[in-house]
Amino acid sequence: MSDNLSPLGVSVEEFDEFFWNDLLDYIDDRRVVVIIDSGLLPVACDGQTLSFDALVASRLAAKLRIDAGGADHATRLVDVISRYLLMPRSRKEDLYVRIAQVIKDLQVEPPQAMLDFAAVRSLNLFVTLSFDAMLARAIDMVRHGGEPRTEVVTFAPNRATDLPAPLEHLAAPTVFHLLGRQSSAPEWVICDEDRLEFLHALQDDARKPKLLFDALRDSHLLLLGCRLPDWLARFFLRAAKNAPLSSRRVTLEYLVDPLAAGDAELGAFLADFSPNTRLVSLDPSVFCAELHKRWAERHPEGSPAPTAEEGAPLPQADADGAVFLSYSSQDAAAVRRLAQALDAAGIDVWFDREQFQAGAEWDRRIRRGVDASSLFIPVISRATQDLGRRRDYFWREWNAADDRASGMAPDEPFLVPIVIDDTPPYSSVVPDRFRKAQWTVLQDGEASPAFVARVREMYRTISARARRQ
Repeated sequence: MSDNLSPLGVSVEEFDEFFWNDLLDYIDDRRVVVIIDSGLLPVACDGQTLSFDALVASRLAAKLRIDAGGADHATRLVDVISRYLLMPRSRKEDLYVRIAQVIKDLQVEPPQAMLDFAAVRSLNLFVTLSFDAMLARAIDMVRHGGEPRTEVVTFAPNRATDLPAPLEHLAAPTVFHLLGRQSSAPEWVICDEDRLEFLHALQDDARKPKLLFDALRDSHLLLLGCRLPDWLARFFLRAAKNAPLSSRRVTLEYLVDPLAAGDAELGAFLADFSPNTRLVSLDPSVFCAELHKRWAERHPEGSPAPTAEEGAPLPQADADGAVFLSYSSQDAAAVRRLAQALDAAGIDVWFDREQFQAGAEWDRRIRRGVDASSLFIPVISRATQDLGRRRDYFWREWNAADDRASGMAPDEPFLVPIVIDDTPPYSSVVPDRFRKAQWTVLQDGEASPAFVARVREMYRTISARARRQ
């Protein structure tokens, strides 16, 4: 390991075993999102090794007959674009087509650094700040034998796009192009003006990819080669975490870039206001090779990445402010699936009654759980309609929830009934106030993204209101 110092005065050697073990634990828990600017990673072409950005810049300069000062690391795409726009009769709109043609003609292979972290199979969500398609190709090469099976999502200011599901429920490795993807249309970032327009659009609630930003907020972030200008680095971290950087939080950001780690002003800002951001003074290629090596040692001979088992216990939230799931014991498997989906979306769930014993203490704790919950979700099914179960314990919970709802305004969210089979909604045997709420059908407890998003929105609104009181 290098003995370079970050602006925080922390030796890289202090990021040795504790650093790697912590990061690998977070990755295996699927709590890490990778953010990468692949344009700054070195690629090989025609016997040269230089950054993809410099390679594209030199080829574009040749196509436009612009003196770019040589095809080396000092040549930047933004500089070539600036020089072109100073020429008479130049139009920025023409550059999108020209750059797309250059990239198509290059057909370079993904750099080794990209293949290294793509092989870390516990990583499932990748956000790219670059417009090229190398990242998805690298993942397909390493994980899918070259078949195009990686999910690719592209944001653009003129259309709202988001992840297909919350992070914990992504069915395939997913690449999110946050600043657009190369095409002949001007819907991707090639200059600072485009970057400003994209960042402006990302602040619009109607266009902002909410599931993606939920994942960024709730996950540890691994930023590789993201050589953002000082102001943009601060802005991006603030937008990703959706809270002041100095506020108490449990997530970390690992900014891997020796040049960023040498930026004294950025380092001073982070030291003062964002202590959870770690500046790692390693070249991204070295870092990715070490990460892959250590992860492979943990998972030898291609052993599968750890996954959450269906029967694994869920975190048990405290009743205060949690979402209360009330159900018949016959529906435990379906309710567990529902609880896992809500928990994965960052929603505290209170439902595991196995920890309680029947009797007066049970009654008191259940009543307190209903009274302290933010939302009450009764799970309605054939089992709850069974005449032989009319005195099962869930009826006490339902009646307690109905009683609490009686003291609320009619439009205040609290009751969120769901049906998990073919039981007719609204006409089932339930307390009266349940019928006035909006019902949702979730077959076998499989929560749809729309349902999870609705519950998460209500949960956050209620939680924020409680914090202000």
